[in-house]
Amino acid sequence: MLMVLLFCWMIYKRAHLSWLAIVLGISMISYLSMDVRIVEGPLLAGDYQGVLTFDEISIDGDRLSGFAADHTGQVIYASYRIRSIEEQQSLLALGPSAALYVSGEFQQPRMPAHSYAFDMQRYLKRHNASGMLEVESISSAQSSTGFRARMAKQRNNLIEHIDKTFPVSLAVEAQALLLGKRSSMDAEQTRIQRTLGITHLFAISGLHVGIVTAMMYFILLRLSVRKENATVLLLVVLPLYAVLAGAAPSVIRACAMVMMVLGARLIGQHVSAVQALSASFMLFLWLDPGLLHEIGFQLSFGASFGIIASFKLMERASVIKSGLIVTAVSQLCLYPLVLLHFYEISLSSFLVNALYVPLFTLLILPANFILLAASFLPLGVDALLFSIYEPFRSAIERLTVYLAGLPYQVWTPGRPSAVWLLFMFASVLAFFIEAEKRFRLRLLCILLIPATLLTAKPYLDPRLHVSFIDVGQGDSALIELPFRKGVYLIDAGGVLRFDSQPFQEKSRPFEVGRQTVAPYLKGRGISNIDLFVLSHPDADHAEGADEVFEELAVDRLHITPGSEANALMLELAPAATEARVELPKSGSYWQVGETQFTYLSPEDDRYEGNDDSLVLLMEHQGQGFVFTGDLEAEGEASVVERYGDKLADAAVLKVGHHGSKTSSSRLFLEALRPEISVVSAGIDNRYGHPSPEVTDRFEELGLPLWSTAEHGTIHILVEAGVISIDGSRK
Repeated sequence: MLMVLLFCWMIYKRAHLSWLAIVLGISMISYLSMDVRIVEGPLLAGDYQGVLTFDEISIDGDRLSGFAADHTGQVIYASYRIRSIEEQQSLLALGPSAALYVSGEFQQPRMPAHSYAFDMQRYLKRHNASGMLEVESISSAQSSTGFRARMAKQRNNLIEHIDKTFPVSLAVEAQALLLGKRSSMDAEQTRIQRTLGITHLFAISGLHVGIVTAMMYFILLRLSVRKENATVLLLVVLPLYAVLAGAAPSVIRACAMVMMVLGARLIGQHVSAVQALSASFMLFLWLDPGLLHEIGFQLSFGASFGIIASFKLMERASVIKSGLIVTAVSQLCLYPLVLLHFYEISLSSFLVNALYVPLFTLLILPANFILLAASFLPLGVDALLFSIYEPFRSAIERLTVYLAGLPYQVWTPGRPSAVWLLFMFASVLAFFIEAEKRFRLRLLCILLIPATLLTAKPYLDPRLHVSFIDVGQGDSALIELPFRKGVYLIDAGGVLRFDSQPFQEKSRPFEVGRQTVAPYLKGRGISNIDLFVLSHPDADHAEGADEVFEELAVDRLHITPGSEANALMLELAPAATEARVELPKSGSYWQVGETQFTYLSPEDDRYEGNDDSLVLLMEHQGQGFVFTGDLEAEGEASVVERYGDKLADAAVLKVGHHGSKTSSSRLFLEALRPEISVVSAGIDNRYGHPSPEVTDRFEELGLPLWSTAEHGTIHILVEAGVISIDGSRK
């Protein structure tokens, strides 16, 4: 897509015919050879024993992982669970690059929970990996040698140096800005940056490389180095800096473009920005066609294309106005790509970046370079500078948190389809063509029309959508009423966390609410939950709720009466302060349009366990849906006794307690006889859910049973009273 846009722009700009021929020829060759060089077919299977050479090992808690090459050069993704703190320390001492003699077994990557979740198989393909190895033992290990290993070691040493010498409040940012290490940023920092649209400022990009190049060139000239020699030194240093900075696509792209321009100037030639951009684009795809699937690669080249295409808009603009135009252009031209990958866009990003881009360019980024240099000097020079800079940076951070807390600044229309994506890209190209002739505010309509239509789409949909989200061994269900009159979330899954030793703790543990539930809702264009129902305070139903509260707005929260004092609910309380909390009981009901909701349980205000789960009946166009929480046999009997007549019309049953043998009694199933039953359980879970006794019972009664473990996220559609069902795993 980017190459097509670039080629169309070059034709519009009447680029030289020979250059067009080169771009087209190399692009076609790269495209045709791409499938040959990307690993296809089944991944490796069976046992493995041999040496794996890692360019960069990642150790987080008790988990070692990373891409490695075997003796044949095949790329393998390897993962190993570290057994003790002594073993962890010995592996850390190897440095980032090492050769390990391992034995293990190849595993097939699990399918993603849904189409908006992380896809391990696609990740392996992107890195041209032939298999995923679960390492069972490491027989021997030694540090790698060679240029790349030494550079990785230097980068690791600098990261550790920053950890030791910088104040805690500044170290994480310095590692991100100077060396491209963002993994230490916590989820809240990432959320704030995403909300304000300033994530790009914390990742090394063309802006950073430009500043580094300018600083180095200025210093060399001040040291009386001739311009030609300074240029040669920059050509040597820039690729080294790209490696030290983590070799992210944006860094490599920026360094390559700068080097092309400098190299051409050195031999008395002129290379335009569009030539440097297109040449570097083709070069990287030629070397690694999998980069085309890399988000950073797409965003980096997309932003550069937009800025180059808008040069004419900045011809007579002041420095400040030019900066605003660059910010606006990079935000506008990338919005289709951002929606494709993240499903939402910060509406405040233009205004916020107008402040933060100059702030980072002129103060924060140079300050971090100066502080890093000072940290190697004696006499406490760094301490003096830190005492001045840290209060200033803390004030900026407080402002950032305040701005991120303001409402209505994130637009979440969901992920566009291929057709919508083409529509939006066409509008972006048309906007730039017209804006170059003469910019007028009404030209923004070209961009706003597809965006407005995409936003309006769910509000024109007359169908009822019910999704049982695959959260592993837990529960989460989403109800989307017709015409988006209401969005209800029932439970948010959770991870059962057991006692562990300090060395086993991960810096960023898996969060099912943030990494599975929230992406599904955002991918469907949901940013606000009208009602959040927590059926009961078990971890596998409610542990992910605080992450949902952080990621989305919630109007009302229903919890089962008597559960307010539960430890998990008390932990959740600070995150749920903006939601109106209600404690419904059996008989509570309400109606939205033609859809009616009734609570069937619990009967009293005491919470004593699973049988006090909130049980919700939804009736729509003659079809009933029963959401049972972890209701067990005794609770089921009580519900049948009170609401047997209403349950007789139920078409869909969310099976209680993940299919445990203590639930789904014959009495209950015979009272409902649902057309579709859905059990939410994890693949190969330790509890054996759903129980063979339960599955046999469903089979005996002739009741179809769907499982999230087998089918992934299960989506049910009700249109004109007719039910259809589909799973994310085909």
